[in-house]
Amino acid sequence: MHKNNFDFLRLLFATLVVVHHCYPISGFSEQDPLYYFSNHTLSYSYLGVRGFFVISGYLIFQSLYRSKNILDYLVKRILRIYPALFVVLILSMLVCSTAYNGTVIDYFKNKSTWTYVPVNLLLIKLQLGIQGVFEDIPFRSVINGSLWTIIYEFSMYLFLIPFLWIKHFNETQKKRIVFFVLLLLFVARLTLHEYKDWHIGALAFGQWIHFAVLFMSGALLSILQIEKYKFRNVLLIICLILFFACMPFSFYEILQYFILPPIVIIIGAAATKGLSSIGEKIGDISYGTYIYGFPIQQLLMHYFSFDIVSLLLVSLPLTLLFGWLSWHLVEKHILNKKKIVYEKLMSISSIKR
Repeated sequence: MHKNNFDFLRLLFATLVVVHHCYPISGFSEQDPLYYFSNHTLSYSYLGVRGFFVISGYLIFQSLYRSKNILDYLVKRILRIYPALFVVLILSMLVCSTAYNGTVIDYFKNKSTWTYVPVNLLLIKLQLGIQGVFEDIPFRSVINGSLWTIIYEFSMYLFLIPFLWIKHFNETQKKRIVFFVLLLLFVARLTLHEYKDWHIGALAFGQWIHFAVLFMSGALLSILQIEKYKFRNVLLIICLILFFACMPFSFYEILQYFILPPIVIIIGAAATKGLSSIGEKIGDISYGTYIYGFPIQQLLMHYFSFDIVSLLLVSLPLTLLFGWLSWHLVEKHILNKKKIVYEKLMSISSIKR
């Protein structure tokens, strides 16, 4: 497999989210320094999440075209998201019994305790907390404030399914179709403001369009194979200059769709010594880092009432440890069974026929 920097970038973006959450969770501020430096257009968390969606679009689009059929594609996507999510939800539900304002018996009689796992596993609705948990800390009543983006991420997986039918088109046709879909999404992002608060479950239309543009930008760069462009490094430098120079201005919110995806993908597709091997050395721990960071920080605030620096210094190593454990104890083993699960489902399907 070709070496690249994507494992490093995903871990960096997950870490940025964890760092950002230290601010509101500690009660110090709702936003981090980047938010104020960028004139309220960007934050560590925004940058991390947006980077995730660009990388996801780039890599998942490639995964779609490597898939044999819809079932093969869905098996890979479900096994990537659900097992680690199920484990963190179960662990959170059990551990949060110690942070409940009442007895353990009352905690397990609480209806919201038993709905916490199944509601969040649906990936359409969202239950942020359990009644009576984390009621006396700055960021009240929320167990895992990172889960909302996973719902959008999974919706992008489903959104890509129709593109499986253009798998056998020629390259020019594929590029035109992906570009056209991206153009439609971008126009919707600019014009359909009156529908931005329209919801399907936890999915808000305006937020979904925002993430879809980033996701499909990654997909377009994948099919364009930007990593092979002769002048990609020149493009990278230009985009980086624009990224930092334009950050304080309000028009950056639109400009980001043009400059952030090339930056992320060109850097990610490169093979930088020391960075490209991080996945081999410690595993792909970014997903675990992302989903464990928030509950760990909330528990630390409940027990120790840390200031922002202390919370960062204690929570970040702990979160990285749990990300490592999640990968090596859960995610890696499940992902190794993708082929077995797919073949089993195919055999069941053929028997029923």
